Amino acid sequence: MQVFVSGATGRVGGTLARALLERGWRVRTLALPQDRNLAATQGAGIDCVVGDLAELSAVRQAMEGADAVFHMAAAISFQPQARDLIWSANVVGTYNVLRAAAQQSAKQPVRLVFASSDQVYPTRFARYRPTDELHPREPYTFYGLSKLLGEDMAAFYARSEPNLKISTAVFSHIEAAHELLDPNGEYSSAAFYVNGRVRNLKASSTHHAGATSQAELRSILDVLEPLVAPDEPLLLARDADGKPHTQELVDVRDIVQGLLLIHDKPEAIGETFNLAPATPVSLAEFIPYLAEATGRRYVEARIPVELGRTHGSAAKARALLGYAPKYSLFDMVDEAAGRSAR
Repeated sequence: MQVFVSGATGRVGGTLARALLERGWRVRTLALPQDRNLAATQGAGIDCVVGDLAELSAVRQAMEGADAVFHMAAAISFQPQARDLIWSANVVGTYNVLRAAAQQSAKQPVRLVFASSDQVYPTRFARYRPTDELHPREPYTFYGLSKLLGEDMAAFYARSEPNLKISTAVFSHIEAAHELLDPNGEYSSAAFYVNGRVRNLKASSTHHAGATSQAELRSILDVLEPLVAPDEPLLLARDADGKPHTQELVDVRDIVQGLLLIHDKPEAIGETFNLAPATPVSLAEFIPYLAEATGRRYVEARIPVELGRTHGSAAKARALLGYAPKYSLFDMVDEAAGRSAR
């Protein structure tokens, strides 16, 4: 089996590519020449074509002979100045992947799994919770818009190309276990650490930060900036009424389990699946647990702006695919901290 995995130098794509190699499949990816993970990806046995998803010829070269395609690559940013990059990587890149897959499917059947995001709903400000696949798609970030466009393009190619069998996987927030302990981690930094949250708020647009104006954004920073400290304290955030915020996060290995199930199950063709955890976790329980495991102190703060609450439903994936996430946030902390499970 020959497989093309876009984004195989990243967290999800890399973990997925290694799982496919363990199956004995041949895996190829497309990597930018300056990608810092290029050498490690090649060292893992993944065939790397150097190029850009925005270049159709490079995508066609990397996908040549593929029986299956996992389109995992994306530019994730909520900074207004990143919109051109997001468009090039997520919209043009996805278009090129679908065009190349359609061309490949004229020679042989191709199975394609497209990675989307719960930003398309978005779950944080959903009309109802748990948020399932039938929820209206109403993204409020440019990144979410790029994923909505990707979903629509994938649906078009699924209708128009009979030998191209497409499914969509919608991700919640994803981490590897060790990243939870990193105050500079890609996601955990803003989710669990004071300093990282402040950096994230200053860099993001007001709407992504949960604020609808510069005044609201300033009110959040007025609360958090005095708590910034050199020892990188953890943050137990509460709403204005004192109710703790919740967190929804999936271990990357559970995401890969879901992706493999989607690929393997014929009943998944033409369907969209949320790959979400069973339930959100209260920060009032999780942050003290993370503090105890790491020896790091935590601080509490009431945020004067409604930041929304995520709660996606994976009921469809559980029912049709047998999707069963294995790792809770607490399991991930225990593993990363090298201690026995609670």
